[in-house]
Amino acid sequence: MASIERLRSYLLSDPGNDQLACDLADALFALGDYGQAGEVLANLPKEAGDSVGVRFRLGRLALVAGRYDAAEHAFKRLSSEGYRSAAIEHDIAFAQLCQKQAERADATLGKAIEEFGESSELNILRARIALMQKDYPRAQAALRQTLASEPGQPVAWGLQALGLLDEGETEAAGKIALACLAVHPDQHEALLTAGTIALWQRDVEGAETYFKRALSRFPNSGRALSGFAQVLMLRGQLEAAKPELEHAVVAMPDHIGTWHALAWVQTLQGELAGARESYQRAYDLDRNFAETHGGLAVVSMLEGNVAEAEESMRRALKLDPKSINGRYAKSLLLENGGNADASAQLMAEVLNEGALPGADLNEARNLSQGIRDRINKLRHR
Repeated sequence: MASIERLRSYLLSDPGNDQLACDLADALFALGDYGQAGEVLANLPKEAGDSVGVRFRLGRLALVAGRYDAAEHAFKRLSSEGYRSAAIEHDIAFAQLCQKQAERADATLGKAIEEFGESSELNILRARIALMQKDYPRAQAALRQTLASEPGQPVAWGLQALGLLDEGETEAAGKIALACLAVHPDQHEALLTAGTIALWQRDVEGAETYFKRALSRFPNSGRALSGFAQVLMLRGQLEAAKPELEHAVVAMPDHIGTWHALAWVQTLQGELAGARESYQRAYDLDRNFAETHGGLAVVSMLEGNVAEAEESMRRALKLDPKSINGRYAKSLLLENGGNADASAQLMAEVLNEGALPGADLNEARNLSQGIRDRINKLRHR
């Protein structure tokens, strides 16, 4: 912190010194204080603000803020002006990847490697692209190569954990994530891995700790926002969960599970039009996902459209007889038809299978009863 204060003092005495401003912005960036870093750069005189170093860092800040198109434009402009470097070409590809343009990012990365040669940073980006494409062997090979040349490289270490998690190797992912966090407690992907596993293991407090730490450094992390929102939902804090989920679906609009979580919160708060729209966004991503049809069945029940609810419920259970939302909708339809015993039995089956992760069985039963009470109140308005 003293170093930051010294840099501030130097910059006050020489306010047009773009190198001092860049050094101060880098120090603030390292602490995760992106707002102040942006203010330092934005307050420079025009000539200093037009320097390559300042423009490069403003591009990095746009990446952190989730303004990926603006970041790509900034880096491409630098590249077209002749300021080509491995770092700038890396960031162009990374901005493209963040816009879900994996093929474009891969092409940009390939040209950068041809021009500037292999490096840990470029190899890590290769792994990120492969992970988005669900090419796990390619991703892990790139990460092993990086860790062989640079043991303990924090990003490669964390990505290795997250890749294993997405591949279904939960135990191995957890061990690597915790080992990484013991040395690098703010490593983003390791925090996501540890938080997700904690949530799956019903360690709600642990999950909250990991996700909140991730968000303190990476406030636009879609997976951290979604995970933290799930923690809030499991605690019944629906009003607090909703803005986190709204932020999460902006950060990762192609994640069906987050659209479902948002739809569920909207349903419980009586925002049926919003819930239907959220399920529709999930449906547009995958028309054959059973949970989406089950969720639409629940919304239709609350709207009083029993026939439509039955149709969506049947479609859900045809796609997946174990569908949580589908069976939940069926229990509501049974209850609506006067068959309370069968409804209660079906809901007990869902609960006993651990269909509400993150809570023990008694907590899950209490949560479910609260949900049913809310739904019944909404249905009988």
